[in-house]
Amino acid sequence: MADTHNIQSWLNGDLLRSQKIREQYPLIALIVCMVFIYILMGYQAVKQQHRLTDTKKEMMDAKFRYMTISAQLMNTTRQSQVAAALKENGSTLQENRIPPTKIRE
Repeated sequence: MADTHNIQSWLNGDLLRSQKIREQYPLIALIVCMVFIYILMGYQAVKQQHRLTDTKKEMMDAKFRYMTISAQLMNTTRQSQVAAALKENGSTLQENRIPPTKIRE
């Protein structure tokens, strides 16, 4: 019979109006606020993790673009490539076939 009275008092709201529960309202409010903050911080952590992952992907893309451009630049600035480009453009400049010599004083 006591269980029925407990269930009825919960359903009627009589238990929530009792003096013992009324004294605990500030504690209940604090617990609810803490749970709300805990959930909010969890969402913020997940959001930060997604942002970090996106930034890592962007960084890797930039690194690969840099490596590609660097390799292309090294290829186009080789002496043989420069000489071939000069010939294609009809330049009169020619490649020096004599090795450099050091002038001694």
